[in-house]
Amino acid sequence: MNLHTKNMVESAQDKWEMWNAVGVTARADILKKWAFELAEDPELGFVCTKMVLYQIKQALSLIATEQNMPGPTGESNVLYTTGRGLFVVRMSVEASFCGLVAQISAALVTGNCLLLCLPKTHQAMADKLLNALLLAGVPSAVVQISTPAISDELMQDAVLAGVAYVGNEQECIAINRKLAASPGLLAQLVAETDLEKLTTLTDSHFILRYITEKVRTINVTAVGGNATLLELGCGDL
Repeated sequence: MNLHTKNMVESAQDKWEMWNAVGVTARADILKKWAFELAEDPELGFVCTKMVLYQIKQALSLIATEQNMPGPTGESNVLYTTGRGLFVVRMSVEASFCGLVAQISAALVTGNCLLLCLPKTHQAMADKLLNALLLAGVPSAVVQISTPAISDELMQDAVLAGVAYVGNEQECIAINRKLAASPGLLAQLVAETDLEKLTTLTDSHFILRYITEKVRTINVTAVGGNATLLELGCGDL
């Protein structure tokens, strides 16, 4: 990994924990502002706005509220979700910007950081999307702009959580093979190849591809259920 790429990755990792901790509701409020900024752009329009709002709606419905789970020994178990980490976002030249916007909004609302690695012909759009995100309140380094060549390099590194892709099946297969050959844990590939109907991106549970489920357990019961043992070691208190 060259120095430039390493700096981008480190910047994203530095901001990821903060962005992930903000919470789904706060991230959704920021992305709503972004959605209505997109509606004013003639290249994107209200169709892209509706796609962002749809991903936000699903996130608020599915993962915004922590779930209390049964504690068989009296402990507290809470199911919650976090983002996976750093995702590369790619698209083929023939893919729609609506699909790209859907991937970006789903990844961000669930708590991930992104590198936009779009084709050279789409660099102006990458700049436009990034500027709108920053204007809406997304912190700098949560979303950055890079190149497909750098994304190929990152696919060989265990630091990458996954790739979000909109495009044709041939390129999708090539990306999947690169990820399969990388060291460490297998990075997630979140792909949409139905460029007409966007069936994957409009699935009601699509955002779950970007999250990790975790359980927070608080157990204040003593071994054997004898709560008086908790007093041991407390001194005169």
